[in-house]
Amino acid sequence: MLDMRKVMWLLVIPCHVFSRTSSPSGNCTGLSEITFQDIKDIIDKTTQMNLLFNKIADLEEQMITLKKYVPRVIFHARVSDGKNPVAQKRVIYDQVTINKGLAYNTVTGFFTAPVPGVYQFTYSLLAQMTSERTAVYLMRNDESQSYLHSILKSGQAQSSSMDTILSLNRDDQVWVRLGTGSAWSGLGALNFQGVLLEAEED
Repeated sequence: MLDMRKVMWLLVIPCHVFSRTSSPSGNCTGLSEITFQDIKDIIDKTTQMNLLFNKIADLEEQMITLKKYVPRVIFHARVSDGKNPVAQKRVIYDQVTINKGLAYNTVTGFFTAPVPGVYQFTYSLLAQMTSERTAVYLMRNDESQSYLHSILKSGQAQSSSMDTILSLNRDDQVWVRLGTGSAWSGLGALNFQGVLLEAEED
């Protein structure tokens, strides 16, 4: 809080300056009417104004932060038991355990990037024991980015997975295509997941 004596001097000096230029008597009659309560009220109002200015500055900083807000993007999905994908089809992972950011669509099987940035994806393959050659591809829009390939004798099965890091633009779509053979979805064997590692500005 301001020192009362300093406030009094701030009031006295302008008064005397004004009185010397406008009145030969040099009287500051108005000053005698000002009480300490008046001064205190002025100080309180000044303090309140300073608090309001500080709040406005805080709100402006919060607005800047909100403009830079980046949603958390994390999803994990799997193919339901019994829904074994067939060759030359997009794999639909219809069971979602987490979908922060709502970027993965359980109907279309597409992950659509909500913001540009670097993403990490993981997908898995478990071929049917009757399928000797099975391959799944991770697609970005219409281009293959990586793949899993299983070559086994009939009656054998092997589970595998692949991690892929991609730099995506906003609205790029990432999905999984079963190219050849057939996959088995039992016990949650077929999974697709992704996470935003680092967002970039548009």
